[in-house]
Amino acid sequence: MALTQKSRGRGIRGALLVAMCLCSLWSLTSRTFTQTEEITEDASGLVKLVCGHPLIFTFLSMALCGALCYTENSTTAKLDFDKRDYFTFQLIQNILCFASGLINALCIFDMGMTVSHQSGNTSHTGRLIMNGGAAFGHLLLAFCFGSFFAGYSKADTELIYSGRYSPNLLAAALAVVAGCMVHYCKEHGGDGNNNTSECLLLFAFSQGIQNGITRRCQTLPICTTHFTGYLTDVGTLLGWCARDGVAGEKFLKAMLFAAGIFFFGLGGVAAKELHESLSVQAALIAAALMAAVAGGLVPVTKSKTG
Repeated sequence: MALTQKSRGRGIRGALLVAMCLCSLWSLTSRTFTQTEEITEDASGLVKLVCGHPLIFTFLSMALCGALCYTENSTTAKLDFDKRDYFTFQLIQNILCFASGLINALCIFDMGMTVSHQSGNTSHTGRLIMNGGAAFGHLLLAFCFGSFFAGYSKADTELIYSGRYSPNLLAAALAVVAGCMVHYCKEHGGDGNNNTSECLLLFAFSQGIQNGITRRCQTLPICTTHFTGYLTDVGTLLGWCARDGVAGEKFLKAMLFAAGIFFFGLGGVAAKELHESLSVQAALIAAALMAAVAGGLVPVTKSKTG
C-alpha cells in the first residue's frame, strides 16, 4: 500500500513538472514569431537580463537541472529484453534519437557546432588547441557534466522504458528549454549567437544527461545521441547472423540500432524544414518529446520489475 502511494506521489510530481515544462514551451514559442528587429528595439526585462548575463544564467540552469536529477530515487531493476519489451525499447529509443538529431542539426545550421556527438569536437579541440579549440573543448566538458549528474544521482536507467517518471530525463528536457531561452534572448537582445554561444553549453549538457541514462541501461545499453558504435554493432550483428544463418535476438538488436540511426537522421530532416521559420526555437519540439517520455506519457508495455 505504501509503495503504491509512493509511486502515485511520484507520478503526480512528474505530471506537474511536465506541465511546467509544457507551459515554458508555450510561453517561449508564443513570442518566437515576432520579428527580431522589433524586439531588439524594445526588449523585455527578462531578455535584457539573460542577454546581459548569459553565462550566469547557463550555470544557474545547469545547477537547477542537476538538483532535479538528484530528486530521483533509484530503484533500478533489470527488465527482460524479449519480444514483449522489444517494441517499448524501439519506441522510446526512436523518440529520443529523433529529438537528439533535431537539436544537433539545428545547432549545426545555426551556429556550426555539434552538441550531441563529441568525436568531431574532440578532434577540433586538438587541432585548434592554440587557435579557438576552447570552444569545442567547452562542449566536451558540458556533455560530460550532464553525464556526471546522471551518474551522481544514480539515475534509474529503466524508468523511461517502464512508463514511469524520470527526473533525469525531465532535467535534460528543461536544459533544452533553457538553451532555447538563452538563444532567443541573445538573438533578440542584439548580441546574436555564434559558435561560442552559451546556449550550446546547455544543449550539450542536456545530451550528456540523456545519453547518461540510456547508455547505462542494464537491460540493453542504448546510445541516443551518437552512432559510431551503433554502426559498428549493426555491421557486426548482421555479420554474425549471415555467418550462422540465424536471425533471433542478434537480428532484432541490429534492427533496433539501425532504427536509432534512421530516426536521428530524420531529426536532421526535421531541423532543415523547421530552421528557416523557427530557428533554434524548433528545439522546443525536441524538449516536449523528451518531457513526454520523462513523464511516462508515452504508452509502453509495462514490464514487471524486481
